[in-house]
Amino acid sequence: MTVSRRKFVASSAALAAAGSLPGVGRAASALDADVIVIGAGLSGLETALTLEENGLKVIVIEGRQRVGGRVYTLKQIPGHPEAGGNTIAAAYGRMIAAGQKYGVEVVNLTERLFSNRETQGLYIDGKHVPLKDWPSHPNNPFAEAQRALPPWAWGDAVLRKNFPFKDIENWTDPKHAEWDISVYDFLKRQGASDAQIKLGYDANIAYGITSRDVSLLTVMFAEYWQQVNRGALSAFSRSAGGPSAPGAPPAGPPAPPSGPPPLVVGMFKGGNQNLTIAMANKLSGRLMMGTRVTGIDVSGDGAVVQIADGKRLRAKAVVSSMPYTTLRKVRINPAPPSAQKTAIATLGTIPITQFHIVAKKPFWKDDGLSASMWTDGPMGMCLAQRFGEVDEITSLAVWCRGQAAIDIDKLGLEGGKKKIVAEFEKMRPAAKGLLDVMAVQSWGADPFSLGDWAIFQPGQVTAFVHEMAKPHKQLYFCGEHTSIGSRGMEGALESAERVSLEVLEKLA
Repeated sequence: MTVSRRKFVASSAALAAAGSLPGVGRAASALDADVIVIGAGLSGLETALTLEENGLKVIVIEGRQRVGGRVYTLKQIPGHPEAGGNTIAAAYGRMIAAGQKYGVEVVNLTERLFSNRETQGLYIDGKHVPLKDWPSHPNNPFAEAQRALPPWAWGDAVLRKNFPFKDIENWTDPKHAEWDISVYDFLKRQGASDAQIKLGYDANIAYGITSRDVSLLTVMFAEYWQQVNRGALSAFSRSAGGPSAPGAPPAGPPAPPSGPPPLVVGMFKGGNQNLTIAMANKLSGRLMMGTRVTGIDVSGDGAVVQIADGKRLRAKAVVSSMPYTTLRKVRINPAPPSAQKTAIATLGTIPITQFHIVAKKPFWKDDGLSASMWTDGPMGMCLAQRFGEVDEITSLAVWCRGQAAIDIDKLGLEGGKKKIVAEFEKMRPAAKGLLDVMAVQSWGADPFSLGDWAIFQPGQVTAFVHEMAKPHKQLYFCGEHTSIGSRGMEGALESAERVSLEVLEKLA
């Protein structure tokens, strides 16, 4: 039976007809649930709620003592900054709809981010370099016209100019397999030197640990998603209304805005984790917090989940939203097919470690420099967080990414704090004694994520992108790492939509 999107709710009679499941429970009454969902992040919660809305009994198992997964709001810091799942943009239709459905207000940050945007300061070898001096700076490794580009703009500029095919929305198409190569190799083909790649891509890397371990196709996927969001933004008019209907007469001069501008960049009021809290509160079934899964046994007609205390839970199906970095530590019997098994065992992530700092006084007003910084050193980037009044900086977020995150994690929590504060004060003497590190979040060290968003390494798109999320008997997969049409939080909900249909199609 095929479950269409228009007929998403299965009849109770069809569900009752599912019958007994040999090998799992001889009678339906022996089951703990119809479906067990592992993970209470965005994808797991949305999957569980959708299945419940369709009449299924669901248990959600979560390893952490909180819901949200990699959507994590730091409530203890002024302005409630995000440690994961930062913002939603114009094309995040599923996220915006989820906020409306679960009663969580979206706050539009456009005015704050655009009317008060500061140019981040550039720091090379621990010293401030005014951007006007960068083109002639002796440490500038770029060539000719590219010397005018700040380091954070060089990689995007070179990649966008030289992408080898235009239909980047089809980044997983086998016809593009020849470009499933490292970003490093591709940049070298464009004539880039190692020094240019090190500063213009590897420093504060966006995808991967270094340019050598991320596929060019991953970067093309990210560029595609950015284009989707830019396109969604351009679909809005500057007036309170939307675009004109096809065939409508040309509009006159735009009317004065009668309401807030259309969403460009926003978040949920009080923090994005509030959405997942509201979702969890809508669950009808059990939510087992602080529960670690150690094994999954599956057959053609059911599944058993074993948890760390030795208890075994039985269901008709299991949905795993676990990142593959953590799922690879769970015993799956029988093992998935070869390509899927390889995906679970090897899919990469980007390490990200954040230090959230509250300044005892606004030292940036004393030294006259931007509070936001881009460095080529261990501190990575410092981003001013503006969650108070429009022009108020409520905290500072230092982001170490890629190899820098791995290196800072080796120092431990206290050692990492000391290193970041020392680097900060060296570059900004006006900040000395004024920095209070109020939170540290290492996604690489988090045992329930072991990295942030998924990264395809060279060759991995070709090897398993179309196989990795296929159901394995009665085990199903969701999570942002299984999404190929959208990224981040929107990708998580995209995957929940897909896996819910797969489960209902099988069980209904």
